[in-house]
Amino acid sequence: ILRDENVKAILINIFGGITRCDDVANGLIQAKEKLGIDIPLVVRLTGTNEKEAKEILARTEMIAADGMEDAVQKAIEAAG
Repeated sequence: ILRDENVKAILINIFGGITRCDDVANGLIQAKEKLGIDIPLVVRLTGTNEKEAKEILARTEMIAADGMEDAVQKAIEAAG
């Protein structure tokens, strides 16, 4: 996906049942830095520690979404 110059944004949807959403958020931050991702990432996280995950993402350039419809709308807007 990152090699495709036509990709203008990435929407990530995670349901954290057993996996904690805050752990996923921290992993996304590390991956973004390691891979040098420079396109917008819209992230929808729902499940265990969802609130904490949104607080973590709020401190980054990633765009947190509250639901799937919100995530899709934000991804469209971010893609320009």
